[in-house]
Amino acid sequence: MSSTLKTAQNRLSAMASNFTGGAISTEHQFPAFDDLPRVETEPQGCLWGFFDKDGKKDEVGTINLLTPSTVLSASREITTGESVQLDWPLNNVEFPGFSRKPFEQTKVDLLPVLNFKAMDDEVYINTQSGSQWDSLKHFAHQATGKYYNGLTHDQATRTDTNGIHNWCERGGIVGRGVLVDWLRWYESNKGEAPSPVQRNEITVEDLEETLKWQGTSTRPGDILIIRSGYVRWHNNASATVRKSGTQDNNTAIGLQGSEKSVRWLYDHHFAAVVGDTVAFEAWPPKFDDGWCLHEWLLVQWGTPIGEMWDLEKLSEKCKEKGKYTFFLTSAPLHIKGGIGSPPGAIAIL
Repeated sequence: MSSTLKTAQNRLSAMASNFTGGAISTEHQFPAFDDLPRVETEPQGCLWGFFDKDGKKDEVGTINLLTPSTVLSASREITTGESVQLDWPLNNVEFPGFSRKPFEQTKVDLLPVLNFKAMDDEVYINTQSGSQWDSLKHFAHQATGKYYNGLTHDQATRTDTNGIHNWCERGGIVGRGVLVDWLRWYESNKGEAPSPVQRNEITVEDLEETLKWQGTSTRPGDILIIRSGYVRWHNNASATVRKSGTQDNNTAIGLQGSEKSVRWLYDHHFAAVVGDTVAFEAWPPKFDDGWCLHEWLLVQWGTPIGEMWDLEKLSEKCKEKGKYTFFLTSAPLHIKGGIGSPPGAIAIL
C-alpha cells in the first residue's frame, strides 16, 4: 500500500471511530462526503482504504455493507414467499451494442459419443451483452486509468484483482432490494415517458418523488433498483427497431450524471445499484465534467452496477402488493478475476 493510501486509511479509521451520524452498523460508519480524506490523484469523495483490513487491500467495495445482520434484517422482507427471476434470457439481446458478440448455444447429442441417450450444451456469452453485473475491474477512471482501490489498468490486464470471484467467495450478493419504479411513477403522473433509447436523464428529484409516491424509504446497505423502461421497450420492439436502438445507437436513458446524483448516492450508502437500462446512468456520460457515475460507483467507492435487469414482472408484483422492498439474492458466475457476469438474481417477496 502506498504511503498516501495508508495515511488515508488511518484517517478514515480515526474518523469512523469518532463519527456518530449515519451509522450503517458498528462496523461501517461513514464520514460526510466533504470530510473524506483526499486520496492523491482522485477527486474529493474517494473511499479507497475505507474497507481495507489487516493491511490487505479490499476488493469487494460496498458489498462489505451486506453484513450478516444486514442480510438477516433483509430476510424479514419476505411475506408471501413469491419469487421473481430478474435475469433476461441470455439470448434476449439480439443485437448487442459496443461491437459485442451475441449469445451462441450449441446443443450436443451425446448418443454417438457415449452410446446412451443424453444431451449437453455449450454456450458463448459476452458478459456485458445482457443482464449483468459490472465488477470493480470493468471500468476505470478515464483520466487516471485506475480502478477501485488504486488498481492500474496494466495491473487489471495481468491480475485477478477486483474480480467477481471475490463476491462469490464472500457468499454472493444478498440483501434488501428496493425497486424505484420511476417508469410507473412517470406514466401515472406525467404522461408518456421519454424514449429509453435516447440520452434522457432521470434526476435525483425524480427518484425522491417516486419513492414518496410509492411510500418507500431506503436504508444504508440497500440494493437500489431503478426501472426506466428500456427492457419494456426491447421486449415490445420489432427486430428492426431493436437493432436501430441497440447495435446502431449507443445512447440510452439512465440516472443523471451530476454532482447532485453523486452526493445523493454517497449519502444513501447503497451496497449496489441496478437498472434495466444499458449503463444505469444516462449514456454516453459527460466525461469532461467529472460526474460519470461509472467512475464514482465502480472506481471511487467499489459499488457494483447491475445493468439490463428484467424488472417487468417485479414491477407488477410490487404494484399488486403495494410494497417495493424485498429480499434479493444474486449468485454471479464464479470466475477467477471475472469482469462481468449474469446476475443470477431472484427477488423474494
